[in-house]
Amino acid sequence: MKVRKTKEIKKVLNEKGFELDPKKHHHEFYFLKIDGKKHNVYTYFSHGKREYNSQLMSQIKKQLKFTDSKTAEDFFDCPFTKEMYFDMIKEKM
Repeated sequence: MKVRKTKEIKKVLNEKGFELDPKKHHHEFYFLKIDGKKHNVYTYFSHGKREYNSQLMSQIKKQLKFTDSKTAEDFFDCPFTKEMYFDMIKEKM
């Protein structure tokens, strides 16, 4: 996966149904909410990290339940919509 700026990743997560967990302070935890219900899909960011290299992006890909890098890249580049992501997650449950 390609290198991405942390603020861009967070922006996409917010647009696609993720929310920041205010109770966590050591790291910034983002969890998925679908129809007001919190799901066991989350990722987190270390404070002060400005960009995530391909290794860290691969970890985020796994945390977000993507099986292939192409789909994950589409998620972050936006051809993969919020609704498509929700459908993918619901199929995996």
